[in-house]
Amino acid sequence: MWKLLKNDFLIERTNKKNIIACIVVALFVFGLFSYIKIENSQKLIDEKASEYQSVASALTKFQTADAMDYGNGSDLYYNLLQQQRYVVNQSMALKIERPQLYLDTGIKLAELRESAFDLEGYEKVAANLPGKTENQLDSILYQFMDKTGLLVSQDTLSFFPFLLNLFMMLGSFWFIFISIFSCGILIEEFRHTSLIKGYPVSFDKYVLAKSASAMLIVCFFIVELFICSLPFIYFYGAGDPKYPIAIFDGSFKVIGTFEYIGIAVVYMIFIAIFTILLSLILNVLLKNTYLTLFVQLLLFIAPSLFPALVSLVPFNPFNYMNFTNLLSGQSLELAKPIGLELIHGLICIGIGIVLMLIAVKLFFTAGKLKKV
Repeated sequence: MWKLLKNDFLIERTNKKNIIACIVVALFVFGLFSYIKIENSQKLIDEKASEYQSVASALTKFQTADAMDYGNGSDLYYNLLQQQRYVVNQSMALKIERPQLYLDTGIKLAELRESAFDLEGYEKVAANLPGKTENQLDSILYQFMDKTGLLVSQDTLSFFPFLLNLFMMLGSFWFIFISIFSCGILIEEFRHTSLIKGYPVSFDKYVLAKSASAMLIVCFFIVELFICSLPFIYFYGAGDPKYPIAIFDGSFKVIGTFEYIGIAVVYMIFIAIFTILLSLILNVLLKNTYLTLFVQLLLFIAPSLFPALVSLVPFNPFNYMNFTNLLSGQSLELAKPIGLELIHGLICIGIGIVLMLIAVKLFFTAGKLKKV
């Protein structure tokens, strides 16, 4: 078995598809760096400018009488006016480098938004303002930084802040990338059965070796992400590995950047194993690369197409494939909110992996190798 794995890995590492995938990963890292350097040099200031425009748009939905001193303006209107002032204050605090003022104003802004959720007519302006989950994440982060004496940082180019942005972005399409990478994992074997006729092993062992070699390539992709990011330490410094970020994991809490990256890597490994096994099973059933990829993408977007299924079937492993959305608490914004947790996601994906391994062991036989 070990010799088979070694032989298969030696073949896979020279495969043009794998070489191109490695180049794509490297280009993605440097491309993201260029984007952040050009577009996000003043990320927080730009975000506050966008928030100001959103609140201004919400205010346009009120009658002129609401703006008069003698008018009967609604509580929501005056709440939004205060929000607008606080957003301006936050933007100015960033420009004049007053991080503590930014935090103090942010805490008050989060409190204002929390009170606005229960005011009459809020549903008319809800689309222009942050949701309850996003506001709660901001609130807990501001309060944590205020209590611990940490200052707001606009650094996005040094090593750890860049890695944080990198893995947050990867979380949204890692499953798609691995699906594209592995969707034809066994197609050549079905087209040319003579490729494995000479191996003195059963088909299930060959399939497991094939999956293991593919997973080794994926692990190299993950290592490559870190390697390609290392030069940023020399040019921009390491940054703060403990800089806080707010997440939802059954409850709202704050973790460090390094911990978030660790969670992301664990999820990426679990998702990669799950996706590779799913690809080879679909290859056996469908015997077509494009059909395999289509089914995988359909399963991935199903929770978005039918959000009610997320609450109805919370143990579906595809609910957890986008770990960026999972950590940002987007499941709380569904029509029927449900608090999806990290550990539950790993358990569901892990159970899926075990079931697929059992299927490989029990049902994959040499008799299934038929030319297509």
